[in-house]
Amino acid sequence: MLPFKKVSKIYFSPSGTTKRIVDEIAKNFELDNENYDLLSFDDKKNFDDELVIVGMPVFDGRIPKMARDHLAELKGNNTKAVAVINYGGIGYGDALLELVDLLKENKFDVIGAASTVSRHSLFNEIASKRPDNMDMKMLNEFSQNIIEKLESGKTNEIFVSGQKPFADYVNHSFNVNCDENLCVYCNDCVYTCPVEAIEEDNPIETNLDLCDSCSLCINICSENARSFDGQDYLAEKEIALENDMSRKEIEFFM
Repeated sequence: MLPFKKVSKIYFSPSGTTKRIVDEIAKNFELDNENYDLLSFDDKKNFDDELVIVGMPVFDGRIPKMARDHLAELKGNNTKAVAVINYGGIGYGDALLELVDLLKENKFDVIGAASTVSRHSLFNEIASKRPDNMDMKMLNEFSQNIIEKLESGKTNEIFVSGQKPFADYVNHSFNVNCDENLCVYCNDCVYTCPVEAIEEDNPIETNLDLCDSCSLCINICSENARSFDGQDYLAEKEIALENDMSRKEIEFFM
């Protein structure tokens, strides 16, 4: 029997894929769920008698800065945690080590970790069909292994890939185009932008000094009016597509 009654899911998921991964892991525990979406949740909170599953996307080998800042306000009390990073099929750099270290600093007991693969949030041609059925099967097996570990009472240090010092954050500030012929001025992008880079009276324009290219406004637009464009974006896309495009498999650490 598991030693707690609920699972708290903490995630930062502008494209929705990291949340999907966390949900898939969490469903195996058959416990009540609480959700903490770090795109909007920025309060202090302590976690105690529960299992915490933390999912983060990878931006240039790091977990996103805003997500890291919000996560730093969440504290454990030797609280069991599973650390998950989700990357777009190129590489995850030091993001998993960064996440595990931050959780340990905040008094979480990391009992398992995983690097997972989903469609690239900026360059959708990369890993376009991930996660797939094989990924989901592996995630479910991972969840069962975590359950068995918890029930056995086994404890051990988790060591994951990565190295320090972590690379500096990169702010691409790719141009975000909004097609005026498609936009219906619903302002969903305005209300959901985590850095308030889109103004209510002019949602066509995006303040690139604030934008961190998280892709949330593009993914939330029901009219498909928004997209990345511009020379910087196209140049980086070309470089990304020249990378090794072979299938990257999920990695697990227990």
